Formats: sequence, C-alpha cells, structure tokens
Amino acid sequence: MKTLITGATGLVGSHIAEKLSHEGDQVFALVRDSSDTRFIESLGVRLRYGSITDPLAVYAAVEGMDRICHAAALTEEWAPRELSYEVNVEGTENLLEASLGRDVKRFFYISSLSVMGFRHHYNTGLETDYAKPGDPYIDTKMDAEKLVRRFSRFGLATTILRPGFMYGPRDRRFLQRILSHLEHGTFRFIGDGKNKMNLNYAGNFADAVALAGRTPRSVGQVYNIANDDKSLDMETFIFKVADLWGYPRPKSHVPVIVARTATEIMERWAKLTHKKEPPYLTKTRLKFLSHNLEFDISKAREELGFENRVRIDEGLAITKRWMETGIEHGRQQEEETTAVHVQDRPDS
Repeated sequence: MKTLITGATGLVGSHIAEKLSHEGDQVFALVRDSSDTRFIESLGVRLRYGSITDPLAVYAAVEGMDRICHAAALTEEWAPRELSYEVNVEGTENLLEASLGRDVKRFFYISSLSVMGFRHHYNTGLETDYAKPGDPYIDTKMDAEKLVRRFSRFGLATTILRPGFMYGPRDRRFLQRILSHLEHGTFRFIGDGKNKMNLNYAGNFADAVALAGRTPRSVGQVYNIANDDKSLDMETFIFKVADLWGYPRPKSHVPVIVARTATEIMERWAKLTHKKEPPYLTKTRLKFLSHNLEFDISKAREELGFENRVRIDEGLAITKRWMETGIEHGRQQEEETTAVHVQDRPDS
C-alpha cells in the first residue's frame, strides 16, 4: 500500500508516518526543500518535493498513490487570513482534485475538534453548524472540511478525523509554551481550572488513522479523536506537567471576565500596531485555558476499535524523555509501553 502524507515533518504527520511505516506501508511525504526530513527519512519514508499550494507539484506527488493522508496545515493563530486560506483551503482542494478520478482508494483528512464551535463543550458529538469565530485557522479548517465532504459526494472515499490539542515526541510548540510559562512563573489559570481538556497523545491519534485505514466502514465518516480521561481538567494537567518537570505548581487564578476583557484589549492593540507575533492572550488561547472541551469519541470506539493506548502520565513521561535525550529514546520508550499494553490484553 502506497500512502502519501502531507505535513509528515510536523508532530501529527510524523507520528502517522511512523505508525504506517511500522505497519508495512510504503510511505511517501510531500515536503518543501527547507523541511527537516531527517526523522522521517530514518523511517524509510520516500520524499516528493513541493508545496500543497502548487497544483502541479501536488498532482505529481499523488501519482501512483493508493492513499492520501492530509495532515499539513497552517496552524498559526496570528497568520494572515489570506495565507491561512491559501494553505488550509486551496491546498486541500489541490489534493482533493488530484486524487479524484485516479487510483486513490482512500483520502484521510486531518481536521480539528475546533470546527465544532468556539464555545464550551460537554461530551459534544459530531454535530456542527460551521459557525465561524473569526480565527483564521478555525475558519479555514471549517472551509476545508466542507470541501472534503463535497468531494466525498463526488465519489472520493474520504474519512475525516478530528483531533484536539496534540502533544508527544517532536512537539516543539504546545508543551514548550506551557513549560516556558511554568519555568518563569507566568502561568495563570483562567477561572477555576476545572475545565476539561481535549488532549491527544500524537501516537494515539496515529493509531486512529491506521484503524480508519483498515476499516471500510469509515468511508464517508467523521470521527472525534480525543482524550477519554474524564478526570483530566486544566488544573490536573498543569500540575502533572509542573510536577514531572520539577517546577512549582502555579496558584494564581484570573477571573474569566477579566481575562476576556484583557484579551480584547491585547488583540486590538496588536492589530492596530501591526504586531507580527500574537499577544500574550488571544481568543484561541483563552478558549484553551478557560473553555470546557469535552468531546464524545464513542463512534471512534465502536466503529474503529479506537482506544487511548498511551495514557496521560505515560505520554508526558515519553515526551519528557524525548526532550531530554532525543527521538530514538522517546520512540523506544513508547514501543516498550506498547509491548506492556499488548501483554496485558486478555485476548493476547
């Protein structure tokens, strides 16, 4: 099986490439000339050069592929809207058009749980009205997901998987930001810190992609993929991170109404002064810090057989090991964790 992955040098795509390579796929990656490809090349991934925004490069990369796994996206919350649209929407359309009517048997689109709305979620299912919040990333992911649904009606065998916030080995953004605030004593809880989190260990999400590829029933379907630990709220998570890395547990709390007002002021000022970097607080960061983000993953369990193989404490320990000692050690520890889980299964 030949699988082309976009975004394979990023956190999500690299874990998908690792999983599918281990399962025996011939994995190809569409990468830019400037991409750091050392890890995926160590897996035996074959490279095809170009950008998803270049229709000719995309068409050439898709040639001969059995499956497409589209994980590439511009995720920066402060990116220009036009650039976000070009990458996240037009890039997706290029891949869909190159795949339609050829020998591509499956098309997996890596979406986001954020498409289900900028609001509190309490075990939210798959429903969405695609109400755009004005965030360039979320707005364009909504548009891209609608495109995938449209091409599914044209006959392309698509599957949409929606992950939440992602961490794990090769994460250079999500945990790094939290650790920086913990190290400098600048982390503040927004509200009481009891809001649930939609956290994903990247290896678990890669499992979901592989399972969808083995499940014909997943064609034309959408799946939420998130943490299922009902006890994991913001305070619990931050305390786990602080304890594991040896930082003091943060104690400061900011009322939500105060944080919301401060966010409005910071964002307006940053836009007025044409800041290239986002302010300390943005609407997206406020959502992460204060919204209850709990999603129903029962469909993925029932139809794909998905389970969160690596739990939060294990995932953080693996990630810390990778940060300290490098990719191979992080991967080795995950493989050891997997072996333990397999041995513990009653049907093994």
